[in-house]
Amino acid sequence: MGLLDRATAAVYLVFGLQSTGMAISWQFATFFVKHELGAPDFLTLTVVYAVPAFVNIFAVNLWGSFSDRSRARKPFMIVGFIGYAYTFTLYSLVTTSIQFLGVGVLGAVLSSASMPAGTAHLTTGTKSKGERMGYFISAQSAGWFAGALLSGLLYDIVGMFNLYRFAAVVCIVATGLAIVFVRDIPMKEVAQERKTSFLTLIKKPGIARLTLLVALSQIGIGGVSFMYAIIIVDELGGLALYVGLSNSVATMIAVVVTGYIGKVVDRRGPVKIMILATVSYVIFAVAFGLVTDPITATIMWALPIYPLSSTAAYALASMLSGEDERGRAMSLVSGAQNSGSAIGPVVGGLFAQFVFGKVQPVSWINMLFNLVALALAVSLIGIVGTSLGSKDVDSKESE
Repeated sequence: MGLLDRATAAVYLVFGLQSTGMAISWQFATFFVKHELGAPDFLTLTVVYAVPAFVNIFAVNLWGSFSDRSRARKPFMIVGFIGYAYTFTLYSLVTTSIQFLGVGVLGAVLSSASMPAGTAHLTTGTKSKGERMGYFISAQSAGWFAGALLSGLLYDIVGMFNLYRFAAVVCIVATGLAIVFVRDIPMKEVAQERKTSFLTLIKKPGIARLTLLVALSQIGIGGVSFMYAIIIVDELGGLALYVGLSNSVATMIAVVVTGYIGKVVDRRGPVKIMILATVSYVIFAVAFGLVTDPITATIMWALPIYPLSSTAAYALASMLSGEDERGRAMSLVSGAQNSGSAIGPVVGGLFAQFVFGKVQPVSWINMLFNLVALALAVSLIGIVGTSLGSKDVDSKESE
């Protein structure tokens, strides 16, 4: 596949649409549960947000393994998009936080199928893994821009129930387009003795440290981001519009720069970009813990750090894995990222409830997690050069 041929462009398109639905849902999730479903405290918000994400962590690894074993990617993308459509449809009908939680759990089981399949599909048969993932994250960012801006502008006008219905329609369209336009690519037959398990994969040089550093970094970020709207509106006195604007601006910048970031990852190496990303997260965490003005906080939140970390993480995972284990490698990264939505809210919610009495100071906990992630990123210097010689199968084939 070329970088922007029809088959690849179709994958970018459907994941861009899926991200639009996600952005509409995600940025006001805890704000919606608190104010419209009557959640009484931070602990309730933590459970409602974190439990589906825990389910996602385990499910995404199962789907990645199934995808490798079936030697197909497209069916799993479709299952994931159906899961998103189901989730947003039923979110528009719930009346209690318990119902919201139940919908989210089953939705997480299904929707987690899409990411490992999509990223494995895009990084197969190419040496330009970083650039391919850069364009992928650009497409996702375009979707996040549209969804975040739309929900930010319309939340106070039409309400979240109607926004969930619109998100469901968007994901139904993504499912239809995936069925029609996305096509699987042939995968090289792999001898039985070369087939690997998750245990074998995690023992490969760098894989365990990469997974852990991504998890720690995202746990820190997730401890703050899951109640970002509450920080801006309830604690700093800003408007719901600010939430939408900050997320949409961040993703719009990502649309512009992430393709270039992917090229830099290929040229400079993913480890250096991962170090830059974790340093940026540490600096951001310190500043966000000190800010008192909602507009300043909104501007800070719009800084596009995530494209650096995500592009580098997926590119490094693809470089450290062979084609026959690519789905599992990508699911490890995806699962580690999802831990930010699972463990992060638990950490953030507990500190907000029992230590700080509010959410913004959780940013200091974010700083600590990303300092440890930074140390792990530094420890990966040199790992790519020592690991690619025997296993980057599809890169060799494309030379």
